[in-house]
Amino acid sequence: MSLCQPDKGNFSCGSCCGVFNLDLPPDEIRKLILERTEEFKNSVDFKKPWTMADFRKVRERKEKSIPKKDEFTYNCPFLGAFDKKIGCMIHPIFSGDPLSQNYSFYGSSICQGYECRNMERKSSKLWEKLLGEMELDSFTYSAIVSDYKTFDLIEKTFSDQGISPEELFQKRKNLLKKLIHRKIDQNVAMMNTSFEIPIEVEKDLPKNKLIQRLNLNAAPDLIAEIETSK
Repeated sequence: MSLCQPDKGNFSCGSCCGVFNLDLPPDEIRKLILERTEEFKNSVDFKKPWTMADFRKVRERKEKSIPKKDEFTYNCPFLGAFDKKIGCMIHPIFSGDPLSQNYSFYGSSICQGYECRNMERKSSKLWEKLLGEMELDSFTYSAIVSDYKTFDLIEKTFSDQGISPEELFQKRKNLLKKLIHRKIDQNVAMMNTSFEIPIEVEKDLPKNKLIQRLNLNAAPDLIAEIETSK
């Protein structure tokens, strides 16, 4: 389908809905999403559209006191759980109404039209296929596919060695998976939204920035594997 809701794997991304902007530990965010989902099932009837508006008011009031990392990033209460995946509970695929997301803060046009930097990436399908082969949950997956900076550094590091994206994902797939696992193990940008934009000018080489970002100096075997990819 897309990088947001991949065909393979029991996971999906919900970073653009702002839930990871809440200053809560992962277990509390999981609990919050399950609570929303249960309340939604018990209170929303798509045949009575105003129940979506009522649900939003109630949830916004309940979640108002939760501290945020960035006060200007909205947290949409319509992000819920579907078995092991997360996604929009008022998406037209569920409601049967192409404009049902107008009951959200951003509205249908933005919710359906927004594409984060990684979704816009030319290699997004290659990343989708790679990550689909890994055993991930929706929270870990969200943290990976919303982290455009790590994707940028990985691709630029190998591009500087003359390796195309197609070759990178075909012949160095196992190395890419190791780098993703390194990101997870080092807890790099694991609770981010998809709205971050670069505020610094990159002056160092991508490889050096990647080494710094993933703390690869403590994993010399990975550095050696990157360098022998030339």
